[in-house]
Amino acid sequence: MKVFGKELGKAIKLSPFLDNFLDNLLPRRKNENEELVTIPSTNISDEDVAFELSVALPGLDKKDIRIELVEDYLTVSADIGETKEERDRHWVRKEFVDNSFYRAFALPKNVDPEKVDARMKDGLLTFKIGKKKGVDGFRTISVT
Repeated sequence: MKVFGKELGKAIKLSPFLDNFLDNLLPRRKNENEELVTIPSTNISDEDVAFELSVALPGLDKKDIRIELVEDYLTVSADIGETKEERDRHWVRKEFVDNSFYRAFALPKNVDPEKVDARMKDGLLTFKIGKKKGVDGFRTISVT
C-alpha cells in the first residue's frame, strides 16, 4: 500500500534542511534502543456523564505522582530519584537514576472541576472527570 507515493514500511528520507533542523531540536541517540523522552501512553474517552482518562505509569506508586488541576488544565507529573548500590569483595558500584515526566491535558469547557476522581491500580492511573449539566461544550453556528 502506498501513502503519498511512498510504500508503507519503507524508510522515508527527509530533506537535508529538515534532517538538520530535527538534529538541532532532538539530542542524538547512542543506539536505536535508547529512548530520548519518557511520555506515558494515554487513553481518553468521552462518555455520557464523564470523561475517562487512563495514563500508563508502570513501576510507579501513587505516592510518586503529582496531580494538579489549574484553570482548564489537568497535569500529571512525577520526579523519581533512586540510588542503586552493588558491593563486591573488591569494589563498590553506585548508580544514580533520575526519571521524570510531565503531561498536561487541556480540559473542555463542560468539565466540572469538582467532579474529578483519580485511582491508581497496577501501574494504571485512571481519572473520571464529570461533566457539567446542560453544557455541551460545542455549539452550531449558522451562516447568514
